[in-house]
Parts: sequence; C-alpha cells; structure tokens
Amino acid sequence: MKISSEQKRENRRNIIAAAVELMADKGPKAATMRQIAREAGLGDATIYNYFPTKEAILYGYYEDHFGECIEALKGMEAFNTFTLQEQIQTLFDTSLSLYLPHREFVAATFRQTLLAGSGDWARLKPIRALFLGAVQEMLTAAAEVGEIPEQVFEEMICQFFMEAYLGVTVYWLEDTSDGFSNTAVLIDRGLDLACALLKAGVANKLFDMGLFLFKTHVVSKMAALAELSALKSGGKVKRRFMEGLNDG
Repeated sequence: MKISSEQKRENRRNIIAAAVELMADKGPKAATMRQIAREAGLGDATIYNYFPTKEAILYGYYEDHFGECIEALKGMEAFNTFTLQEQIQTLFDTSLSLYLPHREFVAATFRQTLLAGSGDWARLKPIRALFLGAVQEMLTAAAEVGEIPEQVFEEMICQFFMEAYLGVTVYWLEDTSDGFSNTAVLIDRGLDLACALLKAGVANKLFDMGLFLFKTHVVSKMAALAELSALKSGGKVKRRFMEGLNDG
C-alpha cells in the first residue's frame, strides 16, 4: 500500500523518537532495530525502508536537530538585529535547550556520532553543513553591515566555531553546576574573545603579515638564487629545445 509523503515523514519521526527513548533506557548497543520498530508502531522490516542501521538513526537525529535549530532561529523576529556574538550564542543555547529533554540519549551518542571523524564522513557531512552554513550566514551578514571586516579565512573560521560548539556540548554533558551555569560562562567568555578577535581583524592582519614576509624574504631569496644560477652557468643561455636537430 502506497503511503503519503506526510506519513513517511511521520514514520521517520516516530522511529527517531523511539530510538531516543530506547537508547536512553537500554544504551545504544542494547537497543535493537526490532525493538525500535515496534516502539515506533512499525513492522520489523518496515524500519529498514527509512534507516538501514541503528547508526543511521543517530545521524538522522542530529541532522533533524540542527534543522530544528535553524528553523528556531529563523522564527525569531528580531534575530537579524542581534550582534554576531549574540547570534552565535543563541545558536549554541538553542541547540543545548533542544538537547535537554534527550540529555541521556545525547550523552550516550554524541561523541560516537559527531566526533566520529572521517570514518562516517558521508553521513556526518550534511550535519556539519547545516551548522557551518548557519555560521557562515551570520559572518556574511555581520560583514555586510560593517560589524566585522570581511574575513579572508571565513571557511576556516566557520570550522573553528563548529569545533568550539562540539567542545561546549561535551562540556555541557559533564556540567553538574546549577542550571548549567558553568557552561553559560564558558560560552559567554569564549565567544566574547572570539568575536573581539574577528572585529579587530586579527586573522586578516596575520594573513597580511604572512604575505608581506613572503614577498620581502622568500621572493627576494628566489631572485638571488636565480642570479647565482646565472653566474654559475657563466651567464650563458641554453639553445632552444631540439633546435637544429634533423628529423630521423
């Protein structure tokens, strides 16, 4: 029987919700695909039409999570009036708030999923792309209004904020302070420093300095080497390649 697109989306959501509950209770390894399917109200074989493995369900959860974060930010009427630091902090805070009801599940799966490295890059890449795209949009918008200079290393800076987010989340999962106040301080101070460096154009200045050093030292040394090579050859120039040779 053919089912509608909406029903497919509903089944997918139910599978992920069932996996979150079972894995938080039993652990990711103990929960089986059959148990997840039955908890979601689906047949044992039907679940494989949506996710081929338990690991795929984990990646599905985090992909949906970042999609939900972005939709939450887009729904904030005044978000475009926030400073760059406030926007990135809101992204971090929104993510952690959405994790909170599933904190046990996130604690059991976050490292093995989002810190997996290149082994599962094909499944990790779209998740990272959502986060990186959001940060890049914030950086571009900030540069357009002159809040920060246009960044030479924009892609690298986006990657930095992604790694910072991962570190903050791992810290939050271990944070036992009241209301996760230690995490709040970490985010506030870390972003304050990072955004101050962006406003000062530190990365751009380092690039300019590196370019200056290259021009004044490397290029000049290359010219000196060329002169030395000419002296060693007595200033003579080789004949044109294969000039004067008869065919055959």
